[in-house]
Amino acid sequence: MNAHLRRAAVAAAATAMAVSLAACGSAKESGDSAKEPAEKKGNDITVGLLLPENQTARYEKFDKPLIEAEINSLTQGRAKVVYANAKQDASLQTQQVDTMITNKVDVLIVDAVDSKAIAGGVKKAKDAGIPVVAYDRLAEGPIDAYTSFDNEEVGHVQGKALLEALGDKAKGGRIVMMNGAITDPNAALFKKGAHAELDGKVTVG
Repeated sequence: MNAHLRRAAVAAAATAMAVSLAACGSAKESGDSAKEPAEKKGNDITVGLLLPENQTARYEKFDKPLIEAEINSLTQGRAKVVYANAKQDASLQTQQVDTMITNKVDVLIVDAVDSKAIAGGVKKAKDAGIPVVAYDRLAEGPIDAYTSFDNEEVGHVQGKALLEALGDKAKGGRIVMMNGAITDPNAALFKKGAHAELDGKVTVG
């Protein structure tokens, strides 16, 4: 992934988090239709950061420190980031959302393991008055903001890079395409972009 695109998406996630929190003028207890005014906390906030796995180096080597740095910058160093990694386990991530809600974080940034499975957790957070920013992958449920890369463009870049690497071997060549998890909505967009470059130029085996 292009480092510039990653930094831009991370900055957008942190900014969306700040905007979502600022717009959250009231809190609601779960199951209670009456809204009570929320206390203005300014920069003294706790941000829950939930990332999906730790096998791919980018999440803990790039995304986590960049998000933490951006939040630190936006809050003049007064925010606290509470981090958890789901290790590619959707059930574990649901538990982590519940823990963040119990600990009363002020906002959640979530990169979902499974975009559908996370919906219940997003709803619980919303009912607790906690804004949720879906980062990287679009999460289902009543999210307050969503920021990601241009996922289809990523597929275009992948396809172009493969054709360039194959050179003259591309014509009549056969490739194997692995499209990622069906639980990752970005995978379908990567595939669409890649096919736009590859179709008619190589044969997918």
